[in-house]
Amino acid sequence: MTINQPTDTAAAPPVAAAGSAGTPRRRIIILASVVLVLLAGVVAFVVTALSPSAAPAAHGTVRPLTGTGTGTTTISLLTGAATADFTGHLSPLGAETGHDTLTFTLTGASTFTYTGTRTAMAANGDKLFSAITGKGTLTRTTAKSTESDTITGGTGRFAGASGAYTDTISSVVISTTATTQTSRFTAVAQGQIRY
Repeated sequence: MTINQPTDTAAAPPVAAAGSAGTPRRRIIILASVVLVLLAGVVAFVVTALSPSAAPAAHGTVRPLTGTGTGTTTISLLTGAATADFTGHLSPLGAETGHDTLTFTLTGASTFTYTGTRTAMAANGDKLFSAITGKGTLTRTTAKSTESDTITGGTGRFAGASGAYTDTISSVVISTTATTQTSRFTAVAQGQIRY
C-alpha cells in the first residue's frame, strides 16, 4: 500500500523559517528598517537646515551709511567695460579708497545702464564689498546717474556685513580717444549698513 503525501506545502510551515535559514531574511528586514529610519532622519535634518527659519540671524547693529567721494572712470567705447578708482569719506569706514569693475550699456541716444562690483577699503585695511546697478543720462561731456549698491560682505569688522545704499553721481569727461573715455566724478552716498 502506498500513501500519497500532499504536494501542497503552503499549509505546513517550512522548516527553514524556524531554523538558521530564516535568520538572513530577518536580518535583511531589520537592516532595511534601520536604513529607512536613518534616511528619514537625514531628510528631516536637511529640510530643517535649509528652511528660512533656520537661517542664521543677521548679526550686528544697523548704522547709517553716508559719505562723499571723487574718482576717475575709464570706459571702453568698444565694449562698455569700465573701471573706476575713488577716494572719499564713507561713514562708518572713515577715509576710504576703492575700485569698481563695471559694464555699461547704452539704452538710448542719451541714456545708459550699468552693473558691476565695488571694493571699498577703510584706512585700516578692512574691506566692504558691494554689487552695483545704476542708470543715468549723458551728453557729450557730462553724465548723471543714480546707483543702487547692495552690500555683499567684507573683511575685518565688515565680515558678514549687509545693507544697501544709493549713490548720486555727476561726471565730467576729461579725455576721449578712439577707444576709451575718461571721466572725473563726484558721488554722494546714503543708506544703511549692518555689521
